[in-house]
Amino acid sequence: MRFRSFLGTRPFAAGSVAALAVLYLAMAFAEFVAPYAPTASFPGMTYHPPNVRLGLSGLTAREARVVNAVTWKYVLVKDLGHDVRLFAKGEPYRLLGLIPADRHLFGTGAGKYPVFLLGADSLGRDLFSRIVHGSRISLTIGFIATAISLFLAIAFGGCAGYFGGAADWSIMRFSEFFMLIPGLYLILFLRSLLSTNMDSGQMYMMITVILSLVGWPGSARTIRGLVHSIKREEFVLNARLEGIPAPVIIFRHIMPQTASLLIVSVALSVPGFIMSETTLSYLGLGIVDPAVSWGSLIKRDISTLSNLRNYPWLLSPVWMLLTVTLAFNFLGDALRDFYDPYHAVFPRFSLKRLARRLSNG
Repeated sequence: MRFRSFLGTRPFAAGSVAALAVLYLAMAFAEFVAPYAPTASFPGMTYHPPNVRLGLSGLTAREARVVNAVTWKYVLVKDLGHDVRLFAKGEPYRLLGLIPADRHLFGTGAGKYPVFLLGADSLGRDLFSRIVHGSRISLTIGFIATAISLFLAIAFGGCAGYFGGAADWSIMRFSEFFMLIPGLYLILFLRSLLSTNMDSGQMYMMITVILSLVGWPGSARTIRGLVHSIKREEFVLNARLEGIPAPVIIFRHIMPQTASLLIVSVALSVPGFIMSETTLSYLGLGIVDPAVSWGSLIKRDISTLSNLRNYPWLLSPVWMLLTVTLAFNFLGDALRDFYDPYHAVFPRFSLKRLARRLSNG
């Protein structure tokens, strides 16, 4: 409740929470939200432009015809369109992998002219559907990599700060070795050691592990400093006198005291891992067809500047990445300020609240 009230003073953070909620809901119900499967292709509709138009009768999917097969230039056919309906019947699928269904959030109906909300790619595949399905890799890899990286940081940083001495020196020198090498170069080096003959699931797991191994050292150093100061508190000394094992003290007694830092760290780390996966996929070292991620979409579709000039809707995955990155950063800034002791003592006053107090005398 307190954080929800705090969000009322941070409109950008509140909007970020709403945007992230919509994106992750769309990811969870991708088969329902997307009108088509990510591999569904419509022959003869290469680089089809967005065809959804708002008219007096509502949304319609306008039909288009190719007038130049070299540059794939289309013209919309006048007064020839199909109504875009909610919960339209389309390709059958299994919702959440369990429930058989054939209704999609929107569409023109099975067998009718397709609806291209964001246009089509070089193989006539609906770009909106591919973005929605691709979010399952791009959005989840950030959280999974962050979780693994945070666990490693807590384990190594907690041990270094709690035990000190030789353990502290060894762990910190080990983490500094990773930090000396630029992150992108280290990621590319680790990826080059792996086989290229892996399926999509194996590639997903390998990329997640690589990103986790690169991301933990910085957080481990921060956690080490916090644990080093907290271990002198009375409740930790009492736990040691009671003979409680060191791992239990670290994870059950000390780590909860750093919860505010860990929450902020997670919010700021997720977009970094998402961008790292995008970079690998764009360089051809990450997710490849038939699996789809936002990075693989950018690699496949944005190949030349002429493509961007002729088919600007191919930039849609870039705008999605930008939205997610900004949303997590705004949310992370809000969490940082919320847990800042200064703001707990001196809360931020909004102009409306100040005007209300002045009007009440």
